Amino acid sequence: MYLEATDQHRGWFQSSLMTSIALNNRAPYKTCVTHGFVVDLDGKKISKSSAYEKPVDAGHFVNEHGADLVRLWASSIDYTADVPFSEEIFTRLADTYRRIRNTLRILLGNLYDFTAHPTLSPSTGQAENLTVPANNRLSPGRGEDTGEGSIAMTLVDRWILERLNDVITDCRSAYEAFEFHKVYHAVNQFCAVDLSSLYIDITKDRMYCDAADSPRRRGTQMVMHEIFGALSRLLAPVLAFTAEESWRYSALGGSVHLQEFPPFEHRGHEASDQVAELLKLRGVIGQAIEHARQQKLIGNALEAAVVLHSNADVTTKISKEELEEFFILSDLTIRQGTEASASVTKTAYKKCARCWRHRPAVGTSKEHPDLCDRCESVVSALSEKAR
Repeated sequence: MYLEATDQHRGWFQSSLMTSIALNNRAPYKTCVTHGFVVDLDGKKISKSSAYEKPVDAGHFVNEHGADLVRLWASSIDYTADVPFSEEIFTRLADTYRRIRNTLRILLGNLYDFTAHPTLSPSTGQAENLTVPANNRLSPGRGEDTGEGSIAMTLVDRWILERLNDVITDCRSAYEAFEFHKVYHAVNQFCAVDLSSLYIDITKDRMYCDAADSPRRRGTQMVMHEIFGALSRLLAPVLAFTAEESWRYSALGGSVHLQEFPPFEHRGHEASDQVAELLKLRGVIGQAIEHARQQKLIGNALEAAVVLHSNADVTTKISKEELEEFFILSDLTIRQGTEASASVTKTAYKKCARCWRHRPAVGTSKEHPDLCDRCESVVSALSEKAR
């Protein structure tokens, strides 16, 4: 591969091509990648010979911002045109970098008590398939409890795996075409929206409040394990040091730079279609809750008793408990209708001191009157184990 600026189309690219054809009857390169010039915010060229007074040496910015942030900047731009450059760009990119780094950190934090064993390729010695240990059996159903130590997948788990597969497909195609800015945008969107704003937020309750070995918590950990491994490998060419640091904190072993890109699978989008319908309903509920909050009927969404009139079939296919988790509610009533709407009142249920959800079982237990039935069973099991 030959890599140079656009002025070399009639320079190095052409002269070396003509010389190689004359001598060897073949091109000296398999492909050419050309880039534009670095310019300031006014569009003026920045180079060593220009009158640009601010630092242009890469070492200055590595010392100032770190090598990975400089690499992230290089990957975030469409280099086929002129490249805008300023200190402000690095300041904005720092927020993106911290978001990606924090995503990896949260995934690792949620995997502290989960163990999955990679199978190694006999030819390369690299990690290939990440398998679940025997005590973490994958449930074939849609989130049903299959017994202690099993793994159950809910709709939101299947959805995020479909989204991960889309990101893997997009990133691999972008790397092959040297379109690094598409890798940047795909990963940033996945971390900021799909993971941080949705998946991690929705599954927070099960991760923190379910029993450690509950099927749906183990299922979520399995999914997070897959996401972490894929993200680390996709980020390795760009955030070389961050990806290596996070990989070494995991239990995967070796170096991330000795791994291959995650494979993409031919998945459907059934879960994505269903989640798209639920997100529309979530928007309807959000507007009703905000209106109730402004009227001081409730303080937060967990205090709301929501009656949702749903015009989507997906609400008939998913349990009430799973819908409450997806919408992050305590008290939800579903009624089918022709038009989506929601009404909000203050729930009559008391607040659980452990999970902060308002549940009908709170106050019914003599031993733990401030806990809901789920939290009471978890706390009782922990007390038994401690004896």
